[in-house]
Amino acid sequence: MLRRSLLLATALVTSGGCATTPDAADSGSAGTGGKADGAATTITFTGDFAESASGPVVAGDSIRIAYDLDRVTDCRGSTGGSEVWGVTGYAQFDGGTPTPFAVSKLDGGKVEPVQASLAVPAFSRSVAFWFEVNNRWGCHAYDSNMGANYTFTVEHHGSTAVLAFDADWTESQSDAIRGGDEVVVHYAPERLSQCAGSTGGHAAWGVTGYWQVDRGTVHELVVTRAEGADLVAADPTISVPQGSDLALWFEATSVWGCHAYDSDFGANYHIAIQ
Repeated sequence: MLRRSLLLATALVTSGGCATTPDAADSGSAGTGGKADGAATTITFTGDFAESASGPVVAGDSIRIAYDLDRVTDCRGSTGGSEVWGVTGYAQFDGGTPTPFAVSKLDGGKVEPVQASLAVPAFSRSVAFWFEVNNRWGCHAYDSNMGANYTFTVEHHGSTAVLAFDADWTESQSDAIRGGDEVVVHYAPERLSQCAGSTGGHAAWGVTGYWQVDRGTVHELVVTRAEGADLVAADPTISVPQGSDLALWFEATSVWGCHAYDSDFGANYHIAIQ
C-alpha cells in the first residue's frame, strides 16, 4: 500500500508537502519483487511432444520452463568420456528479440536437464518458444513445432488500481498493485497551483509526473491536460513492471519559468508492488 513518511503526515496540516527539489536517488529500497518461486507457472515440454502450462502466463510474473531432453536426440555425441552437446531454448515476446536460456547442463560429463526461469515483461501479450540442439562439431537440430514455434498467450492481472494525489494534500491507493498491472495516476493540479497561469484563454502551465521501480530507469508521465484556461487531471496509466517498490514525484512548470515540486519533501511517494 501507499507508504508515506511521518514528516509528510505531520506537515500536511501546515504546508501541503511541497518540496523544493525531487531526488531520484532517494526513491526507495531495492528488492527482487515478483511472484514467489514456488508459485511460478511451469510450462512443460514432455518427451512425447506434448506441451502444457501449470497455470496462466501472466505479465510481470516469472515462469519456469521444464524441457525433456528426449524430445530431440539428434546431434548427441561425446569425446574423452564427456558428452559434448546441449540444448538451448528461446523465448520471443510479441515478436521481439529472442531471449536464449539453457535447459541443459553438463554434470560429471553427462548432459542433464535443468529448469529455466524467465521474467515475463509487463507489456507483453504473447510468447513463442523454440529449442535448439547443437554439439561441438557444428550439428544443429530444432524443436520448433515444425517452424511455427510454441505460442502462449500472456495474461494480465487486470487490476485497475488508482493512485490518487488529491487537492487537499492527501494520497490514497484503491487496491494492491502487482507487476503487470495497469495503474491509473490521478493527480490534482491544485497541489502545485503556485505555477498556475493562463494566456490568451489557454492554460500556460502543466504538471509532469516521474516514476521508477526499484531505483531503475526514471519515466515521465503527463498527469494534467488543459481545458481552456484551466488545468485538469489527465488520469494516465502506468504499466507496472516486476519489482517491489514504485516511486513517484511531480513537477509543475509554466511558460514563465516557474518550477515547483511535489515529492514528499524529497523522499518521493512509495507504493509497494506485490
